[in-house]
Amino acid sequence: MKTVLALLFMIYLFTTPVVPLQCYSCTSETSNKVCNAKPPINCTSGEDRCMVSKVTTEIFGQQITTLKKGCIKSAECTGTINILFITTGTECCKTNLCNVNGSASVGGSKLMLIASFLYVTFKFF
Repeated sequence: MKTVLALLFMIYLFTTPVVPLQCYSCTSETSNKVCNAKPPINCTSGEDRCMVSKVTTEIFGQQITTLKKGCIKSAECTGTINILFITTGTECCKTNLCNVNGSASVGGSKLMLIASFLYVTFKFF
């Protein structure tokens, strides 16, 4: 009987579907409220963190802040980048829908910095 129970338990463990991490997702939003109103996404294999990237740009005395939320690999959650008039940072967390709040501090993603720089360049120049 113990063997049957052990076998059933093993079958249960290996056939139980893995529920993917869910995160809020948006690109280039200026409001946390607008971003969170969008439906959450399921992260793909390898994406084990939810993230919030905040990019603040100052052009001609006007400060523009945009948010990006979604899934990311934990290895991409490090660093700080401040270049001229652009500040960018990424905060990560690892539970479902944990990226509900906007980024409070700056820690950075080089890809986000490049994307922000290109956005600002083509939008204003």
